[in-house]
Amino acid sequence: MKLLKEMERYLPIPAYPSKELLQLLRKQGKDINRDTELNITQVFDSGDAGGIVCTVLEENKEVLIVSLTHLRIKAAHTLNEKIMAYQRQRVKNISGR
Repeated sequence: MKLLKEMERYLPIPAYPSKELLQLLRKQGKDINRDTELNITQVFDSGDAGGIVCTVLEENKEVLIVSLTHLRIKAAHTLNEKIMAYQRQRVKNISGR
């Protein structure tokens, strides 16, 4: 997967939680908001079922495993547009459209 290889070259990648991820983390008692910066430290291809999965380092140094579709990449990042295109396509594939 070309995007995966590109992402590996730019690690760590700054990102922010999606609305869905934010809700899940708050339910777990995490003190996090939509502007909490996370760092993608590793990326993996989990196949068609899971797509690109990321190891994310939270501000308090806790490690999370998160689908790339649940992260917002920092707007100024070089790969932002490519990652957003991947996310749109992935959501489209999952929803069966």
